[in-house]
Parts: sequence; structure tokens; C-alpha cells
Amino acid sequence: MQRSFRVNHLSNSELLLRFNKLVQTERKITHLVLECIAEIDTRRLYLEKAYPSLYEFLVKEFGYSPSAAVRRIESARLLREVPEVAVKIESGAINLSQLSKVQQAVRVVQKTQERKMDTQEKTELIALIENTTQEQTQVILNQKLSIPITTVCKQRHHADESVTLTIHLTKEQMEILTHARNLISHAVPDKNWSQVFSYLAQKEITRRTALRKRAPAQCVLKADSTTATVVGKPLTQAVKKSVFARQACCQFRDPSSGKVCGSKRFLQVDHRRPQWAGGSNDLSNLQVLCAQHNQYKYRRESFCSYS
Repeated sequence: MQRSFRVNHLSNSELLLRFNKLVQTERKITHLVLECIAEIDTRRLYLEKAYPSLYEFLVKEFGYSPSAAVRRIESARLLREVPEVAVKIESGAINLSQLSKVQQAVRVVQKTQERKMDTQEKTELIALIENTTQEQTQVILNQKLSIPITTVCKQRHHADESVTLTIHLTKEQMEILTHARNLISHAVPDKNWSQVFSYLAQKEITRRTALRKRAPAQCVLKADSTTATVVGKPLTQAVKKSVFARQACCQFRDPSSGKVCGSKRFLQVDHRRPQWAGGSNDLSNLQVLCAQHNQYKYRRESFCSYS
């Protein structure tokens, strides 16, 4: 029996090099898989295997999850029409989720505008969404294809008395909610929106109940985004607020590539030069780091000497 390759003995640079090669291989295999799926679809081989659809064939015969099967089918059909997609997948310029969104947008256009998009239009769309995030891809497709905004709010009640809400938010409303979610990430770490809404609502209910009872305000301090671990004189809240006002995300920078972390979750105030090494509480010596990079920096400083 062939033993799996172990990577724990590799150096950091060797591990990253190996991972990069594996990612390239994965992308190449992905587009080859799509080519096979496209050909199976063309020949309708799933019918020979007693499956009524390509979707059921991939899910039941090969164990794909329903969403994974849909992404691959839609991507394979787009690849068949626009062969250039294969190169973009292999380079990492585009992924299956983006291709699936393109196909979904095409169907919306066919339904709402009663027209069929040609290959040239689809090729132009794919070029527009290269190297973009999922959110950016959705915005670009909606803008380019003039897809109407659905603003109807719906409630669907289920047998267990739970409710599914479908709501429309403006850009400003979404930014406010996202900022609130980042601030309470210590309490709702899995980013579940239903838990975020419930947590914020319960906080407001508790606050207003306390006001009605004219009870003195109580504040429970936790290790959240305003916590700063210090050795000398503690940072004042005014100083922390000033730092967060200047820096809204993690400032950790990869010294080799220059890439900045940019995370907005679990933010903490850090001393660039540690207090134990003579660092001050001056704003010039303070920066915002996410909890993970703050801990990473602390571990590295344990092995450094400051002159």
C-alpha cells in the first residue's frame, strides 16, 4: 500500500512551494473534469446509466453535493460554448462559482428580457469578472445585463414554526450591518446572519428594558475588538478609539510581497515596539492587528531582541 506524502517535515518555503504546485494541478484537473462532464452531457451518457439527468448522475453516481454538481454542470456547459474558459480556470483568473453566476444571469436575461445571449456576449462577461470576488462578480453581472433589483420582502412560515425571511438591503444598510457583525464577531464567530440579528435585537431589548426600570447601566467587558494586551501603562479608551479611527482593518504586512491582511474581525490595538522593549503609547507606535496576527507577532517577538 502506498503511503501518503507527509508535509510536516517541510520547511516553510518548501511547504508553500508544494502547495502552489498542488493548486496549479488542482486547477488543471478542474478544467479537465469540466471537459469530461461537457462531453458526457453532449452524449447523454447518464441516460445509459439509468439516470434521468446529468445532475442526478453526478450526485448519486459520483457523490457530488447538489451545489457542487450544479456548479460543475453550468461551468461545463459554458466551457463547451466558450473554450477560452479552460485557460482562465487553470490560471486561477476565474472559478466555478463565478461561471455558475454567469449562467444564472444568462437565464435571468432570457426570462426577463426575452432574448438569447450569444457567445460573444458571454465571452465579454467572463472577461469582465476575471480576478474579482464573488460579490464583485454579482454586481458586475447585474450592472452589465441591467438585471432588475428585487425589493419584495417575503416571510415563509414552516411546520416547526420557524420563519425564512427574504429582505432587500441598500448598499448603505448592508455596510452598517456588516460593520456591526465585525464588531460582535467575538460573540457570533461563525458569521451567521440569523444569529447576528438575534444577538443585536437581544442587546437592544436588554438596553431598553434596563432604561425603563431606571436601573444603572451595566457593562460586561470581554476580550473583544477594543482589548489591548499591555505590560506598562494601559491604553485609554480615547487612545484606542483614535487608533481604530485611523486604521479600520488589520495592518499586518507580508514583508516579502507587501500584502496587507486587511481583516476587519477580532481587531486589537498592538504596540509596534512592545512596551517591554521600551515602546510607548504614542499613536505612532500603535497599530491595529487582528487577533491571529497579534498573537503571531507576539510569538515572533519572543525570539527577537530590540536595541
